[in-house]
Amino acid sequence: MPVIEYIDEKMETEELLEFLCPPVRNWFKDKFPDFTEPQKVAIPRIIKGEHLLLCSPTGSGKTLTAFLTIIDDLVRRSLDGTLDNTIQCVYISPIKALANDIQKNLIGPLTEIKETYLPSRAKDITVALRTGDTPQNERQKMLRKPPHILITTPESLGLLLASKRFRPILNNMKWMIIDEMHSLVPSKRGTLLSLSLALMDSVVDSDVQRIGISATMEPLEAVAEYLVASDSRESDVDPQRVSIVNISGQRELDLDIILPTARFATT
Repeated sequence: MPVIEYIDEKMETEELLEFLCPPVRNWFKDKFPDFTEPQKVAIPRIIKGEHLLLCSPTGSGKTLTAFLTIIDDLVRRSLDGTLDNTIQCVYISPIKALANDIQKNLIGPLTEIKETYLPSRAKDITVALRTGDTPQNERQKMLRKPPHILITTPESLGLLLASKRFRPILNNMKWMIIDEMHSLVPSKRGTLLSLSLALMDSVVDSDVQRIGISATMEPLEAVAEYLVASDSRESDVDPQRVSIVNISGQRELDLDIILPTARFATT
C-alpha cells in the first residue's frame, strides 16, 4: 500500500521563481501576474520528484502546474546539449478533444520560449499527438524522431506498449501525467489503463514520476492509490509515496439584476 500524505504548505512566489531557469522564469513573469494557489502548493513537490495527485477547481492552472517543472527541465537540457531524441513525458487524456487542446497549449508556450528567451543553439522541444485518428505517416515519423512530450489516450498507450518497435523509445521517460482521473478510475477504460501502466513498468528502465489531475472525487485516497498501484518497484520496505494537493473553493460571482422596465421590479 502506498503512503499517502495531504499537502497544503505553500511556497512564496519569489522562492518558487528561483527554482526555474532564467528563460522559463522570464516567460512566466511576462505571461502571469503570480502563481495560483494550487501551483504554489504542488510545484515544489513535483520539483522534488514526488508522485502527486492534484485536485483543484477549473481555471486554477492545473495543466500548467503539471507541466511547468517538466518544461523547465527540458529547456535546461536543450541549452546544455543533453536532451535526447526520446520520449521524456507521456500525457494521457481520456478525451480526444482535450488531448488536441493540450497539444496546442504546449506548442504555444514552447514556441514563445524558444523564439524570445532561448539562444539559437538551443534544441527544439517537440510535442506530438497519438490517438486513433493519427495518420500513418505521422505514426512512422514518431518512430524515426520521437517527440519529447507525447500526448495520447489510454487505448493508444496500450497499443504503443504492445509495439516492440516503440518500447525502446520509452526507456528514458521521466514523467507520466494522467488527466481527468475522476472519469477514468471507476471505468473500464481505467482498468485498461492500469494494465497498460503495469506493462509500462515492466518495459521502461527508468523510474517514472506520476502526476495525476482530477476533479473532486471521493475518496481521493483511492485515486492516489490507483496512480501508483501498478508500480512493480514498490516493496514493503520502501513503499510508494503519493502527495495529494486538494484545493477546494468556489468562484466569487458578481451579479446584477437587469430589468427591461421599472414596472417588473414591483411585481
